[in-house]
Amino acid sequence: MALPRETITILNTNFPRQVKAANHWRAQIDAAFNNQNLGGQLSTLISHIDHNTVNQLSLTADLIESRISSKIVSDQELNAILADFGELIKAIDESDLSSSLKNYLTRELTDLQFHIKDYGVSGALPILKQAESMMGHVLVDPEYKSFLTNHDLGKRLLENLNAAAALLTIALQLPQLGTIFSVFIK
Repeated sequence: MALPRETITILNTNFPRQVKAANHWRAQIDAAFNNQNLGGQLSTLISHIDHNTVNQLSLTADLIESRISSKIVSDQELNAILADFGELIKAIDESDLSSSLKNYLTRELTDLQFHIKDYGVSGALPILKQAESMMGHVLVDPEYKSFLTNHDLGKRLLENLNAAAALLTIALQLPQLGTIFSVFIK
């Protein structure tokens, strides 16, 4: 549901003259979401989307892709990242870490896995935001910082975050966010 707003933001940044042209598809999508019963059929959502909306969205996607030149991360690459984080969660659960640290790591990694699974809909930014949030947590949690720098599982977490960030920042053609994570890998 946030995707139309994010698309308008991208349009406003890269194609400001096209924002007004996006009003039709934005209104159609907003109407579809606003009138949709969450327990209802998908056909009621789709009934609000006309052919002009589909055509305009297609053109908008092509415009954005031409400017941003993003690369789609393959299902195989995403599944490998998911598997790595799944194995890490299992190892954390079986470790001798404190229960508070285990709970934090499990919750954050589960959220990260959700965003990875949702990549096809939401794109890479939610994944990167989650990874950045996990890195920022070192500023408020000394136990977590120590875990990342002194524990084998912490180093493994950093390696996995670094690999995921490197793959996704290449896909988005952003500066390498993975270099932030490498600060902690020694």
